[in-house]
Amino acid sequence: MHLLLDSRRSQRGVTLIISMLMLVVIGIMSVAIMRNATSSDQVANNNRLQAQASQAAQMALRFCEDQLVLDATGKVPPIRPFDTSYNWVDKKNWTTGGGHMAYTLTANDVSGGTSNFPAVPPQCISEVSKDRTDVYIVTARGFSNDFRADASYATKSGAVVWLQSTVYMP
Repeated sequence: MHLLLDSRRSQRGVTLIISMLMLVVIGIMSVAIMRNATSSDQVANNNRLQAQASQAAQMALRFCEDQLVLDATGKVPPIRPFDTSYNWVDKKNWTTGGGHMAYTLTANDVSGGTSNFPAVPPQCISEVSKDRTDVYIVTARGFSNDFRADASYATKSGAVVWLQSTVYMP
């Protein structure tokens, strides 16, 4: 009888240790699953912001391309192309102006008005190609709705998408 009690006592101690190990393993697995779910949410949000910025850049690109042609009434478009190339590379043309400045779209420039207009307005520049006067380079950039930048654009957050097209206008 004494031998039977000793074996039961030692088994109870082993059961406690195994139960504690199982709880630790379940806890670690729960943390890993929660971390994976949080990462998936962040990836989905980043994809959404990237798509927003891409749509805004496409809007600006199409607008700037349309401005290259005078409409049938002879109305002068609100933006005129730069007469030289590679102005889009110069940061001051996008931020401070420096004589020329990228055109910043307004809700009046696009159909749909303010309901579909991005929170951070997209911008575009058109310029004559350095090789041919009948070829234009159009560059646009669009931002996600959470885009923030300081005045020098040194610190920024959110998504930015740059698009460029070449338009032949004989």
